[in-house]
Amino acid sequence: MKFKRWTQNVTHVMRPWQIGFFVVLSWFLATIVLQTIYLWLLFIRDDSVVLRGLSDSFIDLFGRGKYNSVVESPVMLFIKYVLILLITWLVFYCFYRYMRGRTLKKQLRTINYALGTDRAVDTASLVPEIRELETNIEKMRTRQKNLMEQEQEAQQAKNDLITNVSHDLRTPLTSILGYLSYIHDDRYRDEVELKYYTELVYEKAKHLHKLIDDLFSYTRLESPDYLLAQDRLDMIELLRQLVAEFDGLAREKGIEIVEAYKADNLLVSGDGNQIMRLFENLFSNALRYGEGEKSIELSARKEEDWAVIDVTNYGKEISALDLPHLFERFYKVDKNRTTTGTGLGLAIAKSIVERHGGLVMASSKNHRTTFTVKLPLINL
Repeated sequence: MKFKRWTQNVTHVMRPWQIGFFVVLSWFLATIVLQTIYLWLLFIRDDSVVLRGLSDSFIDLFGRGKYNSVVESPVMLFIKYVLILLITWLVFYCFYRYMRGRTLKKQLRTINYALGTDRAVDTASLVPEIRELETNIEKMRTRQKNLMEQEQEAQQAKNDLITNVSHDLRTPLTSILGYLSYIHDDRYRDEVELKYYTELVYEKAKHLHKLIDDLFSYTRLESPDYLLAQDRLDMIELLRQLVAEFDGLAREKGIEIVEAYKADNLLVSGDGNQIMRLFENLFSNALRYGEGEKSIELSARKEEDWAVIDVTNYGKEISALDLPHLFERFYKVDKNRTTTGTGLGLAIAKSIVERHGGLVMASSKNHRTTFTVKLPLINL
């Protein structure tokens, strides 16, 4: 069984032509080694008084013919060939060990390459390769651990999303059903109260529609399969259109929009509808929470290869604890607010900016809150 296993190992390490070549070479070397030993013994015998005396005594006792017949007898020939086979096997085993080491090094290099290493392999010793293999296996374990942690985080995020969506959908839906039950059961006193309940239902339905629309936009932007348009956009022109769109709503709230453009044009490549959605969300957020000086400042400038746009409103500062979480989905600074906002506006803004290769950040101090958007400019 052991011999069979060893034979399988040999055929696995060496090809048939290599086995034949090394067998012939081993036999040749074994013959040379045995002949060398024989000549060396003759030399020692001729040089040694004791061995020469024993040999001469044997020849005198049995005669030279008997001596030659013993030396050339089948037994001695058998011993000679056994010695040749033994030496041949030893030499071939040395060749096998050498080829096995080379094969193992080659396999280790292959494994190291598959594990992502790009370092040169030291072929002088097997120990560095084993150490490198251990290092790469440890890296693979680390990557696997990170993937598992990311999968757990994704699953947790999915569960949180379902929980938050269920809660935010149920809140307006419960109010809608409650008001509709008053109308359905004719529990209103007069037409004025009926209109009041109808308007409440309408407002709750609009909020529910906004939440569903924001949720759809967010999930679509997070999908890697969603492709953005690559339009050539002038950010100054786009911002002016945005101001014209929000100017009426701002005036109703007594808020003035102050524009400050420090460039004639800022050309970017992107999806015009999504970029507009981005700044609509920032403007809506500024109008919702702005107070104090009753103004919103909009500025645009060029910084190296970036188009930088600031949207600033005045009012209550956002605490340093809330700032890092502003762009998380369903995050609300005022935890008591349950009827205004969907908690997805800034998360959508962040997704749009990042899909365009840009950055968005927020700062709040001295009763001044600023959202800064950076988008890469087109290289002309």
